Amino acid sequence: KQEHCAAIDQTSLCDLSTLVATFRHRAARLLVVVAQQINDDVMGGKSMQQAWNDALVAMAKASRAYSLFLVLQDFCQGIQEEQQHHLGPKEVDVLLDLAKLFALYWMEKDLGEFLEDGYVTSKQAKWVSPCVIQYLDKIRPNAVALVDARDISDFRLKSALGRYDGDVYPHIMKAAEQDPLNATEVG
Repeated sequence: KQEHCAAIDQTSLCDLSTLVATFRHRAARLLVVVAQQINDDVMGGKSMQQAWNDALVAMAKASRAYSLFLVLQDFCQGIQEEQQHHLGPKEVDVLLDLAKLFALYWMEKDLGEFLEDGYVTSKQAKWVSPCVIQYLDKIRPNAVALVDARDISDFRLKSALGRYDGDVYPHIMKAAEQDPLNATEVG
């Protein structure tokens, strides 16, 4: 564990293999926390049912952590598989940046869980927010294309901001005028 921490610098923190390993470690550690809590409670005299019920919050954390690990891992595997068949190098680069942003966003959001056992150090934790900003900037030029790739119609999207024609401001005003709260003058 400590060797892994020492090997992570600001650049390698954003490497997908590092991010996947970090998410895997967190999920596994939280599962061990659940098992240890249940074991301690049962050994302390609680019934298995009571120990299980007392561990539900820890189970929810572990479940969420494992789900995020699976999403990240499957996202990366999907990009690799599609790279061999359908995606060009530019599309792969954009999707890899999106996967990194996904991981860094959730790492920033749940940073305490990554810090708890020292797998991520406080020094490394300080790099997460700047990395999120870095990948937001990298994704920004491709954001509209990424959303449009799903071919969601303006009608289904129900957003003046996400208009296919890019004519945002007149539609925002039109939507505001149609809102029932704006039907009467403010006194």
